[in-house]
Amino acid sequence: MKSWLMALLMVFSPLLVAEENPAVLVRETSEKVRMLLLKEDGSNTDAVRAEVQQVLYPRFDFTRMTALAVGKHWKQATPEQKTALTDEFRTLLTRTYFSTMLRYRDVAINIKGEPLLENEGKEATVKTDVKVATAQQPVLIDYVLYHTAEGWKVFNVSVEGASLVTVYRNQFGDEVSKGGIDGLIQSLKAKNAAPAPQSAAAATPVQS
Repeated sequence: MKSWLMALLMVFSPLLVAEENPAVLVRETSEKVRMLLLKEDGSNTDAVRAEVQQVLYPRFDFTRMTALAVGKHWKQATPEQKTALTDEFRTLLTRTYFSTMLRYRDVAINIKGEPLLENEGKEATVKTDVKVATAQQPVLIDYVLYHTAEGWKVFNVSVEGASLVTVYRNQFGDEVSKGGIDGLIQSLKAKNAAPAPQSAAAATPVQS
């Protein structure tokens, strides 16, 4: 899943609602997140993670992402189960994202043209690529957002044409088949309760 976590480098900070161009939002806030990650030195991990979460949370609709990832089983869940699923899925994404992206904080990000607007301008796809030193070709990443009274929010990410929510939907479907909605919740809780990967700051120095 590391490709997905690389994709989340370009998170969205709580900018002014007046900002109407999702591509501009992506471009400007990606640098802010990169600078936050560069502050992590192994002794301040929790504080930096909290700052990254403050940037990440307002610009991702985790409830919608969770509903799409759970798929047809979402309608079967009680309100309490939906809340638990959303909380655990959000934690899973952000925890793993943070530890992984410390290894890629010098990644070059390129926005490819203007966003593709659909649904009468209420949805937008921002096409980007990420140039990783270990890869011969840039990784193609699409961010799918919709516009709300609070601004643009991302609800799906595609890497090389593969949808994030679709990948998780396949995994979650297997968990629900084995243990129902509660089984999926417990599976997510177990993953989130496991020790976080060691900070990459010490293992992977960043050249500045």
